Amino acid sequence: MKKLLTALVAAFLLAVPASIVTPAKAHHDGDTFQAGDIIVSHLWTHATSATSDAIEVYMTILNTGNEADELIAATTRFTGTGKLQATTFQDGALRVVEAPTLELAPAQAVSFQPGGITLVLPGVQRDLREGDHFHMTLEFAQAGAVTVDVQVEGPLEADDADHDHDHDHDDRGHSHDTES
Repeated sequence: MKKLLTALVAAFLLAVPASIVTPAKAHHDGDTFQAGDIIVSHLWTHATSATSDAIEVYMTILNTGNEADELIAATTRFTGTGKLQATTFQDGALRVVEAPTLELAPAQAVSFQPGGITLVLPGVQRDLREGDHFHMTLEFAQAGAVTVDVQVEGPLEADDADHDHDHDHDDRGHSHDTES
Protein backbone atom coordinates (compact mmCIF):
# COMPACT_ATOMS: atom_id res chain seq x y z
CA MET A 1 0.00 0.00 0.00
CA LYS A 2 2.89 2.37 0.82
CA LYS A 3 4.33 1.86 -2.67
CA LEU A 4 0.92 2.57 -4.27
CA LEU A 5 0.51 5.85 -2.36
CA THR A 6 4.07 6.92 -3.13
CA ALA A 7 3.47 6.08 -6.80
CA LEU A 8 0.25 8.13 -6.78
CA VAL A 9 2.03 11.15 -5.32
CA ALA A 10 4.84 10.69 -7.86
CA ALA A 11 2.25 10.53 -10.64
CA PHE A 12 0.67 13.67 -9.23
CA LEU A 13 4.01 15.47 -9.32
CA LEU A 14 4.47 14.51 -12.95
CA ALA A 15 0.91 15.49 -13.93
CA VAL A 16 0.60 18.93 -12.31
CA PRO A 17 1.74 22.18 -13.90
CA ALA A 18 5.32 23.19 -13.13
CA SER A 19 4.06 26.27 -11.26
CA ILE A 20 2.69 23.99 -8.54
CA VAL A 21 5.74 21.75 -8.25
CA THR A 22 8.38 24.45 -8.46
CA PRO A 23 8.24 27.78 -6.66
CA ALA A 24 7.20 30.70 -8.84
CA LYS A 25 7.55 33.43 -6.22
CA ALA A 26 8.59 33.52 -2.59
CA HIS A 27 5.79 33.54 -0.04
CA HIS A 28 7.83 35.31 2.62
CA ASP A 29 11.15 36.80 1.60
CA GLY A 30 14.01 35.59 3.77
CA ASP A 31 12.15 32.87 5.69
CA THR A 32 14.37 29.90 4.94
CA PHE A 33 15.45 26.99 7.10
CA GLN A 34 18.14 24.44 6.27
CA ALA A 35 19.16 20.94 7.31
CA GLY A 36 21.98 19.41 5.28
CA ASP A 37 21.14 19.80 1.59
CA ILE A 38 17.45 20.54 2.26
CA ILE A 39 16.13 24.13 2.25
CA VAL A 40 12.58 24.78 3.46
CA SER A 41 10.92 28.15 2.85
CA HIS A 42 7.67 30.06 2.48
CA LEU A 43 5.78 28.23 5.25
CA TRP A 44 2.20 29.28 5.95
CA THR A 45 -1.25 28.10 6.98
CA HIS A 46 -4.71 29.58 7.46
CA ALA A 47 -6.17 30.78 10.78
CA THR A 48 -8.39 28.20 12.48
CA SER A 49 -11.97 28.43 13.66
CA ALA A 50 -13.42 27.04 16.87
CA THR A 51 -14.43 23.87 14.99
CA SER A 52 -11.11 23.26 13.19
CA ASP A 53 -9.82 19.74 13.62
CA ALA A 54 -6.88 19.96 11.21
CA ILE A 55 -4.75 22.53 9.42
CA GLU A 56 -2.99 22.40 6.09
CA VAL A 57 0.56 23.74 5.93
CA TYR A 58 2.05 25.00 2.67
CA MET A 59 5.75 25.44 1.93
CA THR A 60 8.52 24.97 -0.59
CA ILE A 61 11.17 22.29 -0.10
CA LEU A 62 14.36 22.28 -2.19
CA ASN A 63 16.90 19.47 -2.29
CA THR A 64 20.20 21.15 -3.22
CA GLY A 65 22.18 17.94 -2.93
CA ASN A 66 23.37 15.28 -5.34
CA GLU A 67 21.47 12.51 -3.53
CA ALA A 68 17.74 11.96 -3.09
CA ASP A 69 16.23 12.67 0.32
CA GLU A 70 12.84 12.00 1.82
CA LEU A 71 10.47 13.94 4.10
CA ILE A 72 9.52 11.29 6.65
CA ALA A 73 7.78 13.18 9.48
CA ALA A 74 6.30 16.49 10.57
CA THR A 75 5.40 17.31 14.17
CA THR A 76 4.28 20.16 16.42
CA ARG A 77 3.47 20.30 20.14
CA PHE A 78 -0.24 20.99 19.55
CA THR A 79 -1.25 18.63 16.73
CA GLY A 80 -0.99 15.02 15.71
CA THR A 81 1.75 13.83 13.36
CA GLY A 82 1.56 15.40 9.91
CA LYS A 83 0.15 13.58 6.91
CA LEU A 84 1.17 14.22 3.30
CA GLN A 85 -1.77 14.56 0.93
CA ALA A 86 -2.14 15.30 -2.77
CA THR A 87 -5.16 15.93 -4.93
CA THR A 88 -5.09 13.69 -8.00
CA PHE A 89 -7.37 12.99 -10.94
CA GLN A 90 -8.27 9.28 -11.02
CA ASP A 91 -11.03 7.46 -12.87
CA GLY A 92 -12.61 10.74 -13.95
CA ALA A 93 -12.79 12.24 -10.45
CA LEU A 94 -10.61 14.32 -8.15
CA ARG A 95 -9.38 12.31 -5.19
CA VAL A 96 -7.19 13.03 -2.21
CA VAL A 97 -4.45 10.47 -1.61
CA GLU A 98 -2.11 10.18 1.34
CA ALA A 99 1.54 9.23 1.16
CA PRO A 100 3.67 8.20 4.13
CA THR A 101 6.71 10.10 2.82
CA LEU A 102 7.73 12.48 0.05
CA GLU A 103 10.88 11.71 -1.93
CA LEU A 104 12.90 14.66 -3.23
CA ALA A 105 15.21 13.95 -6.12
CA PRO A 106 18.55 15.78 -6.37
CA ALA A 107 18.00 19.46 -7.30
CA GLN A 108 14.20 19.07 -7.03
CA ALA A 109 11.93 21.73 -5.54
CA VAL A 110 8.39 20.92 -4.44
CA SER A 111 5.86 23.60 -3.51
CA PHE A 112 2.97 22.60 -1.28
CA GLN A 113 -0.07 24.67 -2.32
CA PRO A 114 -3.86 24.65 -1.95
CA GLY A 115 -5.32 22.15 -4.40
CA GLY A 116 -1.98 20.38 -4.77
CA ILE A 117 0.36 18.78 -2.27
CA THR A 118 -0.38 19.66 1.35
CA LEU A 119 0.90 18.74 4.78
CA VAL A 120 -2.12 18.10 7.01
CA LEU A 121 -1.69 18.42 10.77
CA PRO A 122 -4.65 16.67 12.47
CA GLY A 123 -5.98 17.07 16.00
CA VAL A 124 -5.36 20.81 16.39
CA GLN A 125 -5.40 21.64 20.12
CA ARG A 126 -5.24 25.45 19.99
CA ASP A 127 -6.62 28.38 18.05
CA LEU A 128 -4.43 29.93 15.39
CA ARG A 129 -5.11 33.59 14.62
CA GLU A 130 -3.97 35.61 11.66
CA GLY A 131 -0.48 36.93 12.42
CA ASP A 132 0.47 34.05 14.76
CA HIS A 133 3.55 31.90 14.17
CA PHE A 134 4.30 28.40 15.39
CA HIS A 135 7.21 25.97 15.23
CA MET A 136 7.07 22.67 13.39
CA THR A 137 9.79 20.05 13.09
CA LEU A 138 10.34 18.37 9.73
CA GLU A 139 12.35 15.15 9.66
CA PHE A 140 14.27 14.12 6.55
CA ALA A 141 15.82 10.67 6.03
CA GLN A 142 19.26 12.02 5.09
CA ALA A 143 19.35 15.66 6.23
CA GLY A 144 17.83 15.02 9.65
CA ALA A 145 15.50 17.33 11.56
CA VAL A 146 14.91 21.03 10.96
CA THR A 147 12.64 23.24 13.05
CA VAL A 148 10.76 25.75 10.93
CA ASP A 149 8.51 28.75 11.64
CA VAL A 150 5.01 28.64 10.12
CA GLN A 151 3.15 31.93 9.61
CA VAL A 152 -0.63 32.04 10.04
CA GLU A 153 -2.59 33.84 7.32
CA GLY A 154 -6.22 34.97 7.49
CA PRO A 155 -9.10 32.47 7.64
CA LEU A 156 -9.79 30.23 4.67
CA GLU A 157 -12.04 31.98 2.14
CA ALA A 158 -13.90 30.50 -0.83
CA ASP A 159 -11.57 32.19 -3.34
CA ASP A 160 -8.28 31.43 -1.55
CA ALA A 161 -7.07 29.14 -4.33
CA ASP A 162 -6.31 32.32 -6.27
CA HIS A 163 -4.74 34.16 -3.30
CA ASP A 164 -1.40 35.77 -4.09
CA HIS A 165 1.15 34.88 -1.42
CA ASP A 166 3.86 37.24 -2.61
CA HIS A 167 3.63 39.82 0.16
CA ASP A 168 5.53 40.88 3.25
CA HIS A 169 4.66 40.45 6.90
CA ASP A 170 5.83 42.43 9.87
CA ASP A 171 5.78 41.39 13.51
CA ARG A 172 3.38 44.03 14.85
CA GLY A 173 0.63 42.35 16.81
CA HIS A 174 1.80 38.81 15.99
CA SER A 175 2.19 36.20 18.67
CA HIS A 176 5.02 33.72 18.43
CA ASP A 177 4.95 30.17 19.74
CA THR A 178 8.40 29.57 21.18
CA GLU A 179 7.92 25.82 21.40
CA SER A 180 7.84 23.24 18.60
